[in-house]
Amino acid sequence: MKKAILTIVSGERYEVIWKASEPFFVDYAERCDADIIVIRGAEYEVPSPHWLKFSIRDLLKKDYDRVAYIDADTIIRSDTPSLFDVVPEDQFGIFNEGIFTPRNICIYEIMKVYNVQDFRYDGVTYYNTGVMVASRRHRHIFKVTEEVKPLRNAFGEQTYLNMKTMMSGEQIFPLPYKYNRMSLMDRITGMTRLDSYIIHYAGDGDKLFLKMDRDIEEWAKDKPDYKYRRKVFIWALGGLGDVIAAEPTIRYIKNKVFPEADVWLMSRDWQAYTHIEGMTIGAGYPCRDFDAVMEVNTHQVPWEQFGKYVPFQFTHCADWVSFATVGRQLPDVDKQIKLSFSTEDVNKVYEICDDPHELVLVHPGVGWETKTFPVTYWQKIIDELVMNGFKVGIIGKKVDDKHCVLEVDASECVDFRDKLNIKELFALISMSKILISNDSAPIHIAGAFDNYIIIIPTAKHPDLIMPWRNGNKYYKAKALYKKLIEDDVPYEAEAGSIWIAKDLPKGHIIDEYLPDVEDVILTAIEFDDEYEKSCLSDKKEMKNDSTIQSDKRQYGLSVRGVELHA
Repeated sequence: MKKAILTIVSGERYEVIWKASEPFFVDYAERCDADIIVIRGAEYEVPSPHWLKFSIRDLLKKDYDRVAYIDADTIIRSDTPSLFDVVPEDQFGIFNEGIFTPRNICIYEIMKVYNVQDFRYDGVTYYNTGVMVASRRHRHIFKVTEEVKPLRNAFGEQTYLNMKTMMSGEQIFPLPYKYNRMSLMDRITGMTRLDSYIIHYAGDGDKLFLKMDRDIEEWAKDKPDYKYRRKVFIWALGGLGDVIAAEPTIRYIKNKVFPEADVWLMSRDWQAYTHIEGMTIGAGYPCRDFDAVMEVNTHQVPWEQFGKYVPFQFTHCADWVSFATVGRQLPDVDKQIKLSFSTEDVNKVYEICDDPHELVLVHPGVGWETKTFPVTYWQKIIDELVMNGFKVGIIGKKVDDKHCVLEVDASECVDFRDKLNIKELFALISMSKILISNDSAPIHIAGAFDNYIIIIPTAKHPDLIMPWRNGNKYYKAKALYKKLIEDDVPYEAEAGSIWIAKDLPKGHIIDEYLPDVEDVILTAIEFDDEYEKSCLSDKKEMKNDSTIQSDKRQYGLSVRGVELHA
């Protein structure tokens, strides 16, 4: 079987490129037991040098059984397998760059210009013709039978050859990107181009010579093993609640999806991730150069493509992040949030409160209009808790005017507002008995711990907010509400539509959605009773019943009725 490796060198620029790439072609042709053919001029008139690729037809007809075409602006690694062994003889080998970058406009245009009607296009595929492997049975693909017409999205001969290939009826062997590695894959794969067998500098413009020289030098140092690691850069953006809700997915990315990768993470609230081992974490972009990095954004804006088809409003927080970043739903056991804090963080809490384990934390947060409750409503909850014997702690922080905490009267409470950093807040919530909040960061923080949660949701269904704990979203948790915003603003499932409940529906007020204060207090009492029973159960392992009965106060037990004060 006669084999050839074909390339085209046309013009001064490519003559310079060929001086650098020729040794790689010569070495590769020898290892493939193939002739090397360099076309420098056209035997017939062509629209541009790219169209010289169609001479493959004559080569396959007269002299060769198989031809591998490789663009001259490439270098080939010394351990590259023979393309003739990789691609079966009865299949046409070519790389589908359409799965990495949208090129469908090219195919739609040529179908219209050439009046193609008997072809069903999948809407994605677009082949890069910089590397191709053909046998004699494929020579008809390279026969120009139509008048060559001008196209806006021609890419030389590439779009036309795509049409011929797709309409040929031949079985395609999809070449892996490692055999035709271009810069457009840098942010998608996160793998340095050095990890590929054939580096193709198409689209690199004036950077081509600098990159080629650098890559040749690096390969010389890295041979024969050529060991490289993927680079992943995670943008954990949004508010603190978004950052905390993303923790399971970020942990999963590092531990399960890319365990061998170098992972960098940037977040304003980076302290939430210090427990995840093997990552470089900080508030800013790392001060180093990357020749390839996969970028992962955990907080995509609503108008981006993913948010159109999987609205955040109708997806669980943990699921939305995992779908948006790694295209999958995490196993339930991996959805539980994990957070860490230090002894110093605990000591800070004790500086403010002697007994945080007895606290009912209330978070009167300010956020969207639909999540901001009247200060009088929160004040009534606080006052009723105090009157019923609860020790109340008020939490919250002013980030800006749109994300802060209401000025409730905390004179009979422990006031933690604006006194704790993130880790200290984690410590406080972990030690508290009950948390009462709207849809906000403290709810997600509590997902890492074992206290009781009372959520007052308005803008989103609680099933899609409550954090997974012990395999159950309602473990030690309860949602209280009269109705939700979505009850008054039905979602219209139209293509590209966006639904988000930041604003109250026209003609409605927030009070319509809030549960009665009495229901909140009764639920707190119910949870407190469960807490006391669990304390008793724990102490029975260490003390007998008589000791417990005579020492109730020691274990934080209180005796009070359930009547609410006016």
